[in-house]
Amino acid sequence: MKKKKTQLLGIVLSAAMLATSVPAPVYAEPTDNVAEVENNGAVVAQEPTEDAAVEGQTEEATPATTENSDAVDEENKETSDETADQTAQVPTFTFDLSGIKFDGANAAVVDNLVRDQEVKVDETDPTIAQLRKELEEVEIVGGEANGEPGISTADLYDDEAEATAEKQKLTEEQIQNVLYMFSQYQQQWQEHADVLGVQMPFYLSYNDDGEDGLGVLGEMLVLAGKSVDDVRNGDYSYDDVTGMILNFQYGDSYGIEYYGSKVKESRNAGLQAVKDSGATTEAQKLLALNDYLAKIDTFDMAYIMNSSDDKGEETMVAPTPTQNEHWDTMYNAMYSIYEKNIRETFENKIKDGLFAQATQQALRQSDACKDMTDEEFDAFLKTEDGQNAYNQYYPQVKANIEENGMDVPVKDADGNETTQHMTLDQIVSAQMDTAMDDLNGMTPNEAIPVYAKQAATQLTDGIVNYWEGTQFGAMALGKSVCLGYSKAYAYMIQCMHPEKYLKDGATDIETASNWKTTKDLYYAEDGKTLDINNDYVVDLVRITFDTDVTMYGTKNSGFNSDHFWNAVKVDGKWYYIDPCYTDVYTEVMSRDRGEINGAMNHMYFMFSHTSATKLYDGYYSQLKTLYADAATDKSYEDSWMSRIRSNTSFDGKGNAYYSYDSTNMIGMVSSDKSDYSSMMNAKYKIVQHDMSKGDTAGEDDFKTLIFVNYTEKESDKNSQASIDDYYAQVYNPSTDKLETNDELTTVVRQYLKQSAIYPSIFTSSAYYNGKVYFNISNDIYTYDLSSGKVVLVKEYNEVVGHRDQTEAFGAVAFSTSGTADEKYDITVNNAPIAGFVIKDGTMYVSIATNYAWVSGRTQHDVYESSADENGQYKMLADIKKTYGYEFQESNYNQSYSRFNTSFGNSDNNDNDEFMWTATITDAQDMTHLDAEEGSHSFKTVTVAPTCGKDGYTEDRCETCGKIKEGSRKVQEGTAVDHHYVHYNETYYTKANNSSTWNTGESYVCVDCGYAVQSDADTDGLNEDAKVIGARDTYELAKKKAGHLYTADNADDVTWSDDNTTATIKAGVALTCTDCASKRLDCLQSYEEEGKNVKTTAAADISLKSSVSHEGVCTSGITSTYTATGNQDQNKVQATKVVKKEAGQHAYDDVKFNWDAAAIKDDDGNITGYKTDQKEGTSVTVDEVKCSVCGEVQKNVSVSVVKDTDAYKAPTCEEAGKDVYVATVTSTDDNTVLAKETKEVAIAKLGHKYGDPVWSDWEEKDGKWTTTATFTCANDATHVQTPEVKIDSETVEKATYTKEGKVVYTASVTSPDGKKVVNPTTKEVVVEKERLAAVENLKASSSVGKVKLTWSEVKDAEGYLIYGIRGGGNKYGYIGMTSKTSFVDVKALTSDYNYYWVFAYCKDENGKMYPGLTAHYVYGKAQKCAAVTDLKASSVKGGVKLTWTKSAGAEGYLVYGIHPGEKYGYIGMTTKGTTFTDKKASSTDWNFYWVFPYHTDSNGNKVVGGTPKYVYGKAK
Repeated sequence: MKKKKTQLLGIVLSAAMLATSVPAPVYAEPTDNVAEVENNGAVVAQEPTEDAAVEGQTEEATPATTENSDAVDEENKETSDETADQTAQVPTFTFDLSGIKFDGANAAVVDNLVRDQEVKVDETDPTIAQLRKELEEVEIVGGEANGEPGISTADLYDDEAEATAEKQKLTEEQIQNVLYMFSQYQQQWQEHADVLGVQMPFYLSYNDDGEDGLGVLGEMLVLAGKSVDDVRNGDYSYDDVTGMILNFQYGDSYGIEYYGSKVKESRNAGLQAVKDSGATTEAQKLLALNDYLAKIDTFDMAYIMNSSDDKGEETMVAPTPTQNEHWDTMYNAMYSIYEKNIRETFENKIKDGLFAQATQQALRQSDACKDMTDEEFDAFLKTEDGQNAYNQYYPQVKANIEENGMDVPVKDADGNETTQHMTLDQIVSAQMDTAMDDLNGMTPNEAIPVYAKQAATQLTDGIVNYWEGTQFGAMALGKSVCLGYSKAYAYMIQCMHPEKYLKDGATDIETASNWKTTKDLYYAEDGKTLDINNDYVVDLVRITFDTDVTMYGTKNSGFNSDHFWNAVKVDGKWYYIDPCYTDVYTEVMSRDRGEINGAMNHMYFMFSHTSATKLYDGYYSQLKTLYADAATDKSYEDSWMSRIRSNTSFDGKGNAYYSYDSTNMIGMVSSDKSDYSSMMNAKYKIVQHDMSKGDTAGEDDFKTLIFVNYTEKESDKNSQASIDDYYAQVYNPSTDKLETNDELTTVVRQYLKQSAIYPSIFTSSAYYNGKVYFNISNDIYTYDLSSGKVVLVKEYNEVVGHRDQTEAFGAVAFSTSGTADEKYDITVNNAPIAGFVIKDGTMYVSIATNYAWVSGRTQHDVYESSADENGQYKMLADIKKTYGYEFQESNYNQSYSRFNTSFGNSDNNDNDEFMWTATITDAQDMTHLDAEEGSHSFKTVTVAPTCGKDGYTEDRCETCGKIKEGSRKVQEGTAVDHHYVHYNETYYTKANNSSTWNTGESYVCVDCGYAVQSDADTDGLNEDAKVIGARDTYELAKKKAGHLYTADNADDVTWSDDNTTATIKAGVALTCTDCASKRLDCLQSYEEEGKNVKTTAAADISLKSSVSHEGVCTSGITSTYTATGNQDQNKVQATKVVKKEAGQHAYDDVKFNWDAAAIKDDDGNITGYKTDQKEGTSVTVDEVKCSVCGEVQKNVSVSVVKDTDAYKAPTCEEAGKDVYVATVTSTDDNTVLAKETKEVAIAKLGHKYGDPVWSDWEEKDGKWTTTATFTCANDATHVQTPEVKIDSETVEKATYTKEGKVVYTASVTSPDGKKVVNPTTKEVVVEKERLAAVENLKASSSVGKVKLTWSEVKDAEGYLIYGIRGGGNKYGYIGMTSKTSFVDVKALTSDYNYYWVFAYCKDENGKMYPGLTAHYVYGKAQKCAAVTDLKASSVKGGVKLTWTKSAGAEGYLVYGIHPGEKYGYIGMTTKGTTFTDKKASSTDWNFYWVFPYHTDSNGNKVVGGTPKYVYGKAK
């Protein structure tokens, strides 16, 4: 992954530090500011005024373009010899050193380090030679090859300024500085090769066409945080380059000092792990080494997520952030270096600027130059002669000032101009103590510690960040990014091959001088070209991703992070291994859980370049590798190694043990036609592989020890039916067969159910001491390799995770050890194990949770709703103010896949809320856990029943929790059902082309987490309400949903004397304690509305109790009474514990016989019980026996009473009840021994509705209606107004000539099902119908008339024409016709005529009934017809128009369009039928229309018709 994009190597200072290093007030001609000489001789200048002039500043000279330029050049030639012979004198003059620039803090350190060194660089070294070539070619910010000063460091503070800053080539001095520092860096590497190994050829490759390598410089810049595009575009600075080398050099030197021994310790352990594995082939050794690295390294997701954040606004922050243990020490050292070198650079820049301007001033005042104008002098300095003269003067002036100082112009206290003689040290000292505006009022001496602190802080952070991408992070600190994985893996591979990486047959990798160099290893015979066929075996590969990334429903483009993996050579062929992704595939690819102990994905082990390009096709911009044409072999992609989904463990006897997953991930993802069904039908096994059989044998070349999910059926979904088709099989060595194991089958089915609740839970395995440990669900088992016996070792029930508050990535921050903190602790019950691993004698178990990164950070939205100026959506500020993991997410959509959604349910629920769910790590000492039972101290524990699973007791070790074999005692029939709540969830997806979040309904069990969505397919789900703890359908879950309430205050529960019943009065506060104790998304405060986790008793609630006992009567028993009842769909429960005195008995099982006392009706129904207790009709009891000790009480009597307080009268809708209480009393002491209550139901009265009351008919919304009201005779408050049915009958139909009549009748179905008709009907008169309006009415004009046309109207007998002739006339009758056209021969020619046309029909009496009318039309009668034969012809100077005469025309109007103009009047003629347009264009077309006209009585010209236009051009 790309490292943090910061100015971690550009440790730069503000431009203010140097832009005014020697400010004008000291050396400028005195202004109103007054300089004072203090006792120490320093010059102190006042703050300059806004209008204080800065003298000596001129615009940059440009080449002379005047006629005198030749003369100037000639004069320069003549003066060059003169100036060469003169002795330079230092005059009193005005200086301006504001142009002095500074390359940055890093450049300051490097330049000063090199300044005092005798630079010797071996440029025959191919790496150095390559670096020189790159440095000579680049143009970057801070280059000074054109002789101009370096750029102000302020321009380097942000990317935007850097992008706009001027880029130049580097000077030879700058190149030498970089080469020297790099050679020192190389030398340090070689001197500590025992810790660092050999630099890989990846860094040395360079391709001039820009298609491949970035070279030594470029690749190092990428590692330092620059993007590939930045490097290719030269968007970095000289300070970045020098800072990068400083960062790497100090990073390695401090890494070696602090962590070198730990790196070597981890290296030796890794090499020993390879040896102990019994691996014999290179691929097997690489596998052992890869899986060892996965055990010791953790991916630093927080580092990646914070990489693009500003300081203080990081996405992932620990509750209690900490720094590296050596941070302060490194900072102090860095501060000292920066402070010293920045100070020296300030002073040197001041001196250099002073010498340069003094030299120019001395030269300017020489005899040869004193008569030149300023422009001539500037031009002279740019010539070769001018430079020669300057170079001759410079050392003299410099020596003179250094030895004698100089006179400085100042003003005295009275404002008079004077001079003061100052030494060079005094001048520099004065400047260092002079406050500057651009330093925010600080002096350089004050600014230096500020900037040194900033630089030291950033470099110290840079060193720590650098370790993330090296073996120091991966092998010593135990945390790194992908580059750290890859470099650590490469280092250990190099150490595994001393025969290739050590000199002359040496074998001691501890001796750095034994190690070869890059020059020895990688180059062809020409010493310049990298040769991948040389005798080396490992390298790096970099991919630059270029894709969009969606998180929490928001897509951001431009994910261009870099990711690294390794290239390895096996048997002469190159392959790829990604040690990072094999370890943390779930965390970085699936993203639904953090890193899991023991869960790995070996699809990234020994894969080809061919598959890599397909795997990432469309998601990357560059894959930087030397092995594109070499790493093409796919032999290992379908080998046994490719299907390993756990850490691989070895017995040292040639066998490998691992968890097998049949899914061909790399084939599925990289194939042109992916088959995702293999994922849904994956087979999971715990296997043993004989490594002597070879490495490229088939993926199923193993012995199955545990077939976790054997089935003869295949399914595309995990439904209840398909789960019941799965069985667990165990290999029996004595029969050499797989046999079904009932205990494991039960646990496997439980695991399959949990897979639909928890994301990314795996079955891991590990060999240890002759047994294979493996996990399924929340259990850990062992398989004995010799006997095949499977034993349950450990089970996780309630697990509390304590957060490591120094860890920023919460997904990996929780463990069972650590300090309890209620604010951060998380708890799960019976959660599955996500994976485990055994390392260094300790088993690390990852218990899955659904506590997620987003949980508690927000109610829903994570990103801002609108994009910023770069098109990116920023994370909401409040999101970063909390630490997440506050509650568990629910309704995991197991069917959703990021690879393919075609086999799942709706992809609206994409599980984004489950991103980076946490695991809780539990560590167990294997020497104790694996010990014989005699080594353990067992104690009986009770495990409560759960959804569909009975409770039990068993013996567990008080130290490690190991279960004593055979000690489990199941409490049959205690399993409980689901406790569902409704969840109206807002997903992180949006409807197509919408900004609205998708939502969905589900029911969630708050106890086990099972959730079923409203759109779930019922296939295979349970529909039987009697089955508990099953995968219920949505409808069944809806019926089962409800709380189990208890009273908030136990005193609000009233118990009967014998505790057989209890009552909760109306208004008592109730709480569902089960829900209240859970931390779930569906139970958050903003979700609880409507769920009624807290409520009150709506009415008195009666409860019946059952009892359980503990103890013995002789010492006193404890009786627990559990009374249950209902409120609506919810259960209500109360508990009472009674501790009886010693000797008291409990008569809880007394059987009462009521039958003889029953009173029955004619149908045999019991209507009550007799209370007189007469013989033969009384309530009797059987033996009165203590339910605890069995003692029988013989002297008893039974009485029966009717409980009038408990009587409930029947109502229309609810039955009533009589309550009878039978009591057994000791006749010895009148002690009540037992009671029993019998209820007799009194049938509900039912409703008695008579005839309804009908309301008056009324019209509503254009419809006639009435209502019927029924009132119950038994209870007047029971009123019903059922829906009324309205029927209509047309008695007389309306026609065009006659009104109609409709009769409305109302009827209703009474509450008892009878039809009742309203005796009152409603008659309504219907208006006559009207003919339709005419359509397509049009008017056309011709000479002397206007013609109307229209479409025929159905049923019309004729048409009436009405209208208005002229604007001053009235509307009136025009005419009529039976046709669909009409000609108005009286139409006016001088004004418009308006027409309306009505269709009509007649009744039997001949009366006309007009129909509707449409919009009117209008037109004028023409007096003259349109011209004919209109033509246009080109004539000299115009366009001539001709036409035939129009009858009645008095003249003709010509209109048209000239090119570029609007339509308008052109001219007119009354003399004939021609017209010539003399203004016509000859270059473009002219368009013409000709209208005949006549003059009406008012003198207005009335035009006739016109033909189609003509066009032409003038000659």
